[in-house]
Amino acid sequence: MPEAWDVECDVLPGMEAILARELRRCFRGRVGQLADTGRASLRFAYQGPLSDLIGLRTAHAAYLGLAFSGRRPTALLGNQNLRALLERIQVIRQLHPPGTLCTFRFGAAGRDTSTFRRLATELEAQSGLRHDPDDGELLIRIRPNGRPDDGWEALLRLSPRPLSTRAWRVANYPGALNATIAAAMIDLTQPRPDDRFINLMCGSATLLVERLLLCRTAEALGVDISGEALDAARANLAAAGVARSARLMESDAVLTGLDMARYTVLCADLPYGNLVGSHRENSVLYPMLMEEAARMAAPGARFAVITHEIRLFDATLDDARKLWQPERTFRVFQGGQRPQVYLLRRK
Repeated sequence: MPEAWDVECDVLPGMEAILARELRRCFRGRVGQLADTGRASLRFAYQGPLSDLIGLRTAHAAYLGLAFSGRRPTALLGNQNLRALLERIQVIRQLHPPGTLCTFRFGAAGRDTSTFRRLATELEAQSGLRHDPDDGELLIRIRPNGRPDDGWEALLRLSPRPLSTRAWRVANYPGALNATIAAAMIDLTQPRPDDRFINLMCGSATLLVERLLLCRTAEALGVDISGEALDAARANLAAAGVARSARLMESDAVLTGLDMARYTVLCADLPYGNLVGSHRENSVLYPMLMEEAARMAAPGARFAVITHEIRLFDATLDDARKLWQPERTFRVFQGGQRPQVYLLRRK
């Protein structure tokens, strides 16, 4: 039987259930009971290649766990615990091409104390990695295990960067959507290869890229009024290797002139009214966008929307109740904001 790894995955608060669904769908039979830690993360036993976990789309980061007994982190300096930590470091290094992980850092309270300096010296000597306290590629979090036995645990991140930091994002654009939220929105639409997909107000194409990386579409179109945003979208689509699968159109999203009842899946990351747009502008934009989206949507089309202007959107949706049926909502915490995601169905 394959070794069962102790794994913890972080998510943005509010997305725990979505990550749980992805884990069960992708790793059926390989994932044990999922425990919600209460810290915006899920803990579970996993049997299978750890490299597969690096492909998770809704997790912020994935960690390999190591529990060790003792009242203080100095217990890691004991021969047995240190050997187990070094073995896990080697396992993670083997997941990546040579030279990917050359440095490490600690994520822990008191990481500047003599205890962690001693541990850093020991790891440098035995692992071949260099200690870089600020930018180390291998993050090692050390914390109490939260149980009454006074034990501790080390969590070693499987990737040099968070999983939410996508390699394809080579062009940043103000207000760009977090990729894990985009992946969750795409998942809500239940993607199919025959989808005719449109991303209104596509910006730098986060939603478009996440959709095309999941499976093919019959059509994929991104619409934005900003030429600068579309330049960023082209760069990101090319970096993701899906540029030939998408078409971009420079247009006002409320006046597209596109065919009626054409699209089976629609997505939009609406301006929140702070970094992008204003409340006054949104009070005009939201109703017009909902009408234009309804005009383009085929009967039964799915529409995933995210906004921080929840009261305004709820009022807009109430006025559009003859056009759209709400099916699901969830809120997520990100960077001091709590936007809400809606899944709507065209009546």
